[in-house]
Amino acid sequence: MEKNWKILARNLTGSELIERINDGNDVALLPVGSMELHGPQLPLGTDTYIAEAVCRLVAPKIKGTVFDTITYSWSGMTKYSKPTISMTMDMETSYVRMVCDQLLRIGLKRIYVIQFHGPGFALTRLAREFFEENGSPLAFYGLLRMPNNEMDEYQEKGIAWEASMYAAASEMLGTTPTIFPDAAPPLDEIVLPPGSDAREKILETGGYVGMLGTNDLHHGPFEGRIDTEAGMNTMKRLADDIASSAPSFKELCDVWKGVDLSKSWPSSAK
Repeated sequence: MEKNWKILARNLTGSELIERINDGNDVALLPVGSMELHGPQLPLGTDTYIAEAVCRLVAPKIKGTVFDTITYSWSGMTKYSKPTISMTMDMETSYVRMVCDQLLRIGLKRIYVIQFHGPGFALTRLAREFFEENGSPLAFYGLLRMPNNEMDEYQEKGIAWEASMYAAASEMLGTTPTIFPDAAPPLDEIVLPPGSDAREKILETGGYVGMLGTNDLHHGPFEGRIDTEAGMNTMKRLADDIASSAPSFKELCDVWKGVDLSKSWPSSAK
């Protein structure tokens, strides 16, 4: 880990950034959050804090540069809650794509897009389209993927996993966590959205249908006590997972540098 590595792009001069890129440190980390309801107990920016914190943990491990967080995204099931600010999936894909196009233009060839917000369809699409149209791989990490069955471990220990990660991220970023643990009822008292059982049966058969909440308790229910240390440990493990991919991502990007996408590949068709 590089101890004196400047993490944030906003703190670099233009010359410093270009010098960094010319030295081969062409890794960009772009956090994507959300501005959405997280029940009555967590702030609207919960996902944003976690995504940015994980990016800052990754950056010194791989000499990456963290660019300013994109806060607004497609919210999904919380779309119709009054506090949520949502955009369409097309808008999210297009907006993040424009930022990534500019990162690539200035020479940042290895771009990581990091999001703590599900289900991540818009950015999964981005990862495909960016590669297919630019010939430059883009790595998308949706952080709702918990490592080592950690979700089960949290629940067994009575720990609120998302609240704990948010609390750790907030403290890491120098703010006081805003959490009201008594504002929500116990998980077993929350009535699920209409048709939840039928939806689960469709998912079990390999199909997919959308999901919408109908009240403030349908997203971000409180699931136990807050354990900031556990939240930080999870973020560190997620950061380690991402950092461990760096050699493979560099290899993939290097392989595609010389590929000419202006021509079709040789075909055996006559």
